[in-house]
Amino acid sequence: MKKFLLFVVLSSICLGANAQSFTVQTKAGEEVTFKCDDIERIVFHQDVEEEVVAPRIGDIYYDDGTWSTKLKTNAAPIGVVFRVGCATDNNDREAYYYQKDGKTKFSEFHGYVVALHDATEKDGSNEGVWWSAFDANFEGTGGSTNTTDFLGYTNTQSIVETALRDKGVLSDATNNYPAAYYATTDYESVCPAPATSSGWFLPSAGQLKYIYDRVYFAEDGSDRACIEETFKTLGDMAAPMYCRDASYWTSTEKIDSYGTSSWAYYFCFDSSMNKPGFIADYRKNNAMRIRSVLAF
Repeated sequence: MKKFLLFVVLSSICLGANAQSFTVQTKAGEEVTFKCDDIERIVFHQDVEEEVVAPRIGDIYYDDGTWSTKLKTNAAPIGVVFRVGCATDNNDREAYYYQKDGKTKFSEFHGYVVALHDATEKDGSNEGVWWSAFDANFEGTGGSTNTTDFLGYTNTQSIVETALRDKGVLSDATNNYPAAYYATTDYESVCPAPATSSGWFLPSAGQLKYIYDRVYFAEDGSDRACIEETFKTLGDMAAPMYCRDASYWTSTEKIDSYGTSSWAYYFCFDSSMNKPGFIADYRKNNAMRIRSVLAF
């Protein structure tokens, strides 16, 4: 919050019996003169900076880069905090991240946010998209193949770099990398990420598993519903992840015994299944949903 300070020129302030007027001069050099007869009272205010509270799991994340436990009215909600701090125990590092401009380092790493809607949700339908075209000789994009890490950001960078190298552009074409395209470019077009964040990316298998196992239904065994309850609080502004037919592509590729990668990992949030909440691999030319995440 900005503070506005006024310098009061005491040429004739109303402290003396003979005072007729007083002048207020701002730092910008503007002056306003008031007649004492016209003033009933003078009240001085001291602006207080809004206290910044550390983010918590389940907090609502807004388009201006702020967060709050309760719904605010002066910013639009775009996500929910699902982990606080950098997941160094899951092989992630603050040094990997840049702000959305791709050049500026984070001044402070607060945590991770999951989007409120699927990137593949269009006009009330959710058809899903391919990870990429099936290629039995493809050796992968160079990202992580570990299903427990938090390397969705660097995995996505590897996919984008491969698309630019091989196709000249990342696009929604089935022979390109549509999963990464929808997670980044397409979702950014409908829900821009704050400039101070990493921008949207395709989460790793470990990140989606963490959401399901640790914070979607309860926070670290505390029996307090977190992300699911936040989605409910937001109502129509959010779409639940745990629902029928909800299987999501991750940015984690599978490398087979021949050193090739025609399959990738997905995560099952499908509420219609007997035992959802698992990571599995499948051919890349299979349609699944996309849910973007970002770091802030």
